[in-house]
Amino acid sequence: MTDTRDSLWALFYENEAYAVDGERIMGRQAAGNSLLRAYAYSSHSNVGVYARNKDCFNDFTSDFSGLLKKGIKKEISYIPWGNPSGISKFGGLYYPAPDISRFINQRFFFNDDSYSIVGVTHTTASEQAINSLIECYTTQLKPWDAIISTSDSVKNSINNLYNQYYEILKDRLGTTKKPNFELPVIPLGVHLDDYNFTDEEKISYRKKLGIKENDIVVLFLGRLSFHAKAHYMPMYIALENVKNNLPDDVDLHLIQTGWFPNPAIEKLYKDDSKTICPSVKCHFLDGRDIDEKKRSYASSDIFLSLVDNFQETFGLTPLEGMASGLPTVVSDWNGYKGTVRDGIDGFRLTTSTMEKGHGYELALMHNLGVDTYDHYIGKASQTVSINIKECIDKISLLSLNKNLRLEMGANAKKRAEDFDWLKIITMYDELKNELDLKRKSNLSDKKSFLPPISIQDPYTFFDDYPTFKLTPKCSVRISNTNKTDLEEFYNLPSISFLDKIAPDIDILRIIYNYIENNNELLVSEIINEFKYDERIIFRSILWLSKYGYVEIVKSNEKK
Repeated sequence: MTDTRDSLWALFYENEAYAVDGERIMGRQAAGNSLLRAYAYSSHSNVGVYARNKDCFNDFTSDFSGLLKKGIKKEISYIPWGNPSGISKFGGLYYPAPDISRFINQRFFFNDDSYSIVGVTHTTASEQAINSLIECYTTQLKPWDAIISTSDSVKNSINNLYNQYYEILKDRLGTTKKPNFELPVIPLGVHLDDYNFTDEEKISYRKKLGIKENDIVVLFLGRLSFHAKAHYMPMYIALENVKNNLPDDVDLHLIQTGWFPNPAIEKLYKDDSKTICPSVKCHFLDGRDIDEKKRSYASSDIFLSLVDNFQETFGLTPLEGMASGLPTVVSDWNGYKGTVRDGIDGFRLTTSTMEKGHGYELALMHNLGVDTYDHYIGKASQTVSINIKECIDKISLLSLNKNLRLEMGANAKKRAEDFDWLKIITMYDELKNELDLKRKSNLSDKKSFLPPISIQDPYTFFDDYPTFKLTPKCSVRISNTNKTDLEEFYNLPSISFLDKIAPDIDILRIIYNYIENNNELLVSEIINEFKYDERIIFRSILWLSKYGYVEIVKSNEKK
């Protein structure tokens, strides 16, 4: 077994999963980009990249090199798509999503115990995400494989899914076993240095936005999408009430930093802010601009996120707010439960929704294609209520009590240290070591593996098609039906129209000459003579027979 201590798992890399420079930045992309930076900042000197082609690898090399700190160099290894044996050097492959079954199937042909496969959850609400998790349940994942959940809430939802599926399989097929791959909880992280601001920066940013020294600034940062992230109406309603609780000389500002899906949504946000919270000074900043994002955190007094969507799994932006030293007010929902400590770093607001079993109609409409995913999550979010009165009370309390804001802000910044990416990477290291030990202690188990059912050997799947099979007991003799020179025929465009479609010409010539010199031979005699891989010899004989250079005689029919 290769020593993998000087490296983290090799990364499966496609630019889209890690890029934060596009028009539509999703949470998974922000998380992926942060992970790349963590790889760059870690003490590990080797980075493996499993990429679909060399251009993709070159993109990684260019992007990753720009993340390295001055004077730091790392060895970057290219692992070509379809040839994952090089992953074993790194102990495992990290894929930035949960649908890892395709990699399990690939690995089978290079020894299942050679490395681990590790995926991670982001949103788990979509039909695609659910199907990928179900596929993992029945794929040959092993104890040294893992799907990382970013929060306890996500892990609980996966276990709910798997418990239901187990009951279905038990009822239908008499199943008694459950999968034994790992479902560890490892949160996302933040790079703390990104969120340290001087007093001068804070003052300067506030001035640029027209914010007075004693004004209160509330920040929402994230996608500006009321159907897919958080509906803005409860926030607008709450903040209009908060403004009424403030002294007349104190203005309440709401900064909403992110990006809109389209101009129509942007108009709704801006028009409704004027109608619902006219007393609040609203600012809309572009969250895709790093400077604007920095300005948002530095200018604010309170971070607010009333997420009400089932597709949210962790919630990175409240953690960034905490790292910026802001008291944080959030809905008591999904991953927020594991980051914000109620009454210490800020407040978690009570949420409520439907009882179990009341949402199948919504899910069915999505499954049937009547509702798109956006429509599905938009409808489901309408059944999630966040206590607006609590929000008014907590924001008012923080707005009127500067000492409490500073105390909770300091607690939040200290709490964010637990989520520093270098600490999270240590958790990855610990999981990697645990999975490595399981692989090393289960080497004898490899004989129990069965080929992946979705990758069918055509000679097994279509077993009944031929008259007979070529075996070592068959014999071969010269045919001379084809009078064309072997190499000349081999090079015809219709014969070698795809790379590697024909066996190597040198091997074909050697085998043909050997048969010609011996008149007629058992296939076993050819195998023993040349010591090539048996499959290469079979392919060569079949090719020579296909094109009339030799004739195959069925076993026990040698003349």
